[in-house]
Amino acid sequence: MKTAPKMTEEKIYHVLRDAIVNADFPPGQQLKENVLAEAFGVSRTPIRTVFQRLKYDSLIELKPKRGAFVYCPTPAEAEQIFSVRKMLEPQATELAAHYATSAEIDRMYHFLEEERRLMKDQLFHQSLVATKNLHLSIIEASRNSYLIEFLQKIITLSHIILSFYDVSEHKEANAICEHDELLEAIKNHQPKAAKELAFKHIESIQNDIDFSKEFTDPVSITQVIHRYV
Repeated sequence: MKTAPKMTEEKIYHVLRDAIVNADFPPGQQLKENVLAEAFGVSRTPIRTVFQRLKYDSLIELKPKRGAFVYCPTPAEAEQIFSVRKMLEPQATELAAHYATSAEIDRMYHFLEEERRLMKDQLFHQSLVATKNLHLSIIEASRNSYLIEFLQKIITLSHIILSFYDVSEHKEANAICEHDELLEAIKNHQPKAAKELAFKHIESIQNDIDFSKEFTDPVSITQVIHRYV
């Protein structure tokens, strides 16, 4: 078996993280230590360390005596995640409309333009990363450290769900229009409008999720890794 050049732990982490968020590994795919170690040209020790980081990111589950598996929330868990998000993110968005500085608003628009560019290039999974960063930039302008901490986790979980179950040009184009309206309300310091738009936008995201997509067969770990290295 051809192996990649020996890689650093940091590079291994980024390769596996990107492969998961780009849905190159399906939910439930087992990531075997020995296969990864051989593919990356390293021992199992850095693989185990990377697994801990991916678990912290909510990208994998570590099951006792079974190993590491790609994680995605179930439909029931997704319902709970979006329920919490609808309670907290509109509040954070309202605060952002009060407190966001010109520099913070410019940062939000940077992510919006990045999202728009990636959509135009039909790089749908990459555009979801820009979408995630846009939402994080809004909540970070709320000045409420507790909201920021909770929502970082919730938005990350939402991103995982969307990476697997909601990547389409039509849906993402609608999201860009909604993001445009939302940023206008923040830029014009309209907290009530921003809060209402945020709630409607999150509902729209949730309604577009299609859990009927099935992932049945595992993919070749080595082949996936060779796309990135």
